[in-house]
Amino acid sequence: MRTQNSRLTAKSGGTALREFLGGVGWTTALALIAIVAMIAVAAGCAAGTSEEEDDYEPSRSYQAEPTATALTIMGSSPTAAPRYDAMEDAMDDSDDDYWYSSNRSRLATPVPARPAPSRERTPIVPGGPITFNDYLQSGWVWADQDNMSTFSLDTDRTSFALALNWAQSGYEIDPDSVRAEEWINAFNYDYPQPSHDDSFGITTDVFEHPLDSAFQMVRLGFQAPRVEDNIPVNVTLVLDASGSMADGNRIEIAQEAAETIRNSLSSRDRIAVVQFSTDVINNLTVEHTDPDDRDVRRSIDRLTPNASTNVQAGLNEGVWLADRARRDRPNAYNYIILMSDGVANVDATDPFAILESAYDRNAGNPLRLITIGVGISNYNDVLLEQLAQHGNGWYRYLNDTDHARQTFTHNNWLAISKPFADQTRAQVMWNPDVVNSWRMVGYENRVTSDQSFTENRKEFAEIPAGAATTVFFEVRLRDDMRGRLNSVADLGTVDLRWVDPVTGQSLQQSQWMDVQVDRRLGRGGDAYIEFGSIVALSADRYASLPNTDSYGAEIVHHELSVLSDRLESLDGELGRLESFRDFRYVLSHMMRDLPEAPARPSSGYSN
Repeated sequence: MRTQNSRLTAKSGGTALREFLGGVGWTTALALIAIVAMIAVAAGCAAGTSEEEDDYEPSRSYQAEPTATALTIMGSSPTAAPRYDAMEDAMDDSDDDYWYSSNRSRLATPVPARPAPSRERTPIVPGGPITFNDYLQSGWVWADQDNMSTFSLDTDRTSFALALNWAQSGYEIDPDSVRAEEWINAFNYDYPQPSHDDSFGITTDVFEHPLDSAFQMVRLGFQAPRVEDNIPVNVTLVLDASGSMADGNRIEIAQEAAETIRNSLSSRDRIAVVQFSTDVINNLTVEHTDPDDRDVRRSIDRLTPNASTNVQAGLNEGVWLADRARRDRPNAYNYIILMSDGVANVDATDPFAILESAYDRNAGNPLRLITIGVGISNYNDVLLEQLAQHGNGWYRYLNDTDHARQTFTHNNWLAISKPFADQTRAQVMWNPDVVNSWRMVGYENRVTSDQSFTENRKEFAEIPAGAATTVFFEVRLRDDMRGRLNSVADLGTVDLRWVDPVTGQSLQQSQWMDVQVDRRLGRGGDAYIEFGSIVALSADRYASLPNTDSYGAEIVHHELSVLSDRLESLDGELGRLESFRDFRYVLSHMMRDLPEAPARPSSGYSN
């Protein structure tokens, strides 16, 4: 099977043309058509009468109006469509008024050594470059040509935290910063707890697409159980003390987070501190000791910005200390927590080069790298996100000191420091007898080859105990399945694999997706589902802006307007929640930032 990023190699002329017109601007398309027409006329003069009329086929009803994410079906030439087979049997606590997801919570083998080139954006936020990856969005896939989607789960939510901070600070939200999966997973959808404490709870919902009734959406929720254990932790704080940390209140946020983590540890835990600028600041380095040790408090209190940023040196020292603590206390979990704005400018500045120099070869009891981002401008999101993803950890962004205290409170820390599953990935196999085509929303940098599903890899996600991961797909059902009232259909199967963090055992879980396919949202109990779909589609459409023309921007604005109206309809049920109000504010901010698209020039055709 191909991954969903594979491209169509052969299509019929009419299909390819219609999909091409849905993916490029009309002005460009008409110009190219004119060129092709002139070539065809010349060829006709030389070869006689054309049979073009015999090849004409009318537009199929499947092709919807162009959307911001072009309805381009991707896959292989339909010469060897895979047959659908059943997979083998295998084998948060949130405050009532605060609804955010609890803080407890690549391509073909091998995974590419480098992500897509990052880009620096300067006109949106003043003060210095902000570096993001412009991940190409996944396209639509014919289920009878590629019916399998394989991806790492994800519990990061930094992308939404960044957007909220920018919006509240009056800045435009950079579309390149929007990773839809991190917006989706910023919120709690109130999934039921699993019936067993050794497996995930898997929730499947299918419902009418909020933007087009001819399509459906599928929501998959993966809920890890809350597991209590008494395993101690070794924490190594790696604190950025470079000159760029002087901007705003970055130092204060880092200090507050470090001090809150220290206070959240018990007497059974151990903590070390490393500070770095141009190099490691040796007189402020503290080896692992009791959390109440005076030298730990002194080092955190003396965090002061100066000189350049050598992330490599800081992490190398942190890994060395953490590895020694791991040998001394082999039964403890081990976390390295990097707090930085990510602006590395000394020695290695690439995340993969940094990780290579600080490589951890002990897969049985891994060092888990958590990255904590601070700052608005002069910020390297790519470095921090990739370090965490490929360092067996997770990535968070802190807006201010209050956010730092909230993220690392004692209860939150107890949760996020207790992994339930390592190297967690999912594989969805669609039934092509029911599903015509499908598209995954977000997760572009989490997609992996189908073959890698059976492989244990460090870049696959760690899932803390009690955490949930949510995935949305846009799907088109086969024509004979649409309109069946109260019908239950076999959409396919979903399979999970992960590694037990204590025993190192590889585990697997499977579930059929037998669901009602004609569900319309708006009934009681649908608020969480509809809210999640609005978050997913809003992020997905806005993230498409760098790869659309002015007409695409107009479509994005229209779709965001529709989603905004649907969001307002949920105010009665969810309006009391701070998370709902924050997202509504961000969505209105995104719509305001969109440029006005010029009126489409006349094509010369009758209306």
